[in-house]
Amino acid sequence: MRRRLLNGSFPDQVFKVVFIIIFILISANLFYAAETWLGMQGGLSLPNLKGGDNPLSQGYTSRKAPFLGFTLIQPLTDRLNLKVEINYSSQGGKRDGLQPIDPTQVPLLYANFHNETIIDYVEVPLMLEMKTGDRQGLFLALGGYAGYRVRAKTATSGNSLIYLDPAGTQPVIPEPVSFEANTDVSQEINRWNFGLCGAVGINWTFGSGLAVLGARFNYGLSNIQAHP
Repeated sequence: MRRRLLNGSFPDQVFKVVFIIIFILISANLFYAAETWLGMQGGLSLPNLKGGDNPLSQGYTSRKAPFLGFTLIQPLTDRLNLKVEINYSSQGGKRDGLQPIDPTQVPLLYANFHNETIIDYVEVPLMLEMKTGDRQGLFLALGGYAGYRVRAKTATSGNSLIYLDPAGTQPVIPEPVSFEANTDVSQEINRWNFGLCGAVGINWTFGSGLAVLGARFNYGLSNIQAHP
């Protein structure tokens, strides 16, 4: 039996919790007269898909993908901040060479082509940030995140014979076929993704604002494939 902690749908509750946290931070800032930092961020991510025993999810390598979003930083002490972010993150992976064509076919058929899986999320990380200085200095942040899938597709390209075996020794037809296509795979990817996150870098004042240079990681704890 599934326990329900709050009334309403799960997506609605997550966004409600985010807005409640932001409201609490802004209210605390007004009450304690502390500085709240609201800013924009962006960068390049290197997502890495890892498959289990399913051959349809194995063999992927990282694809370069952008992310951008907003961050709200609420100082708790001179050396500790609470960070809430809302990011749009493009993830996924790519695979080249002999690979399965269609997961619904029995037996599996194989071909040699380029396959790129693109999965876009709206992610909400919540982290505690420890820093070496009041405003400037090194920082280390740790926490967790929830991601909501907004798009999932595969982009394939290339021409290849179709084979009965993954070694490519038993062709089905004598002529190659084209694999130029874009396919919606939203039904194959779970809508929600959860995991741990962290960041390390340096803060420094830039005029009346604050500039940040850092590196971060997300480690997913949930299976993104709807039917592994």
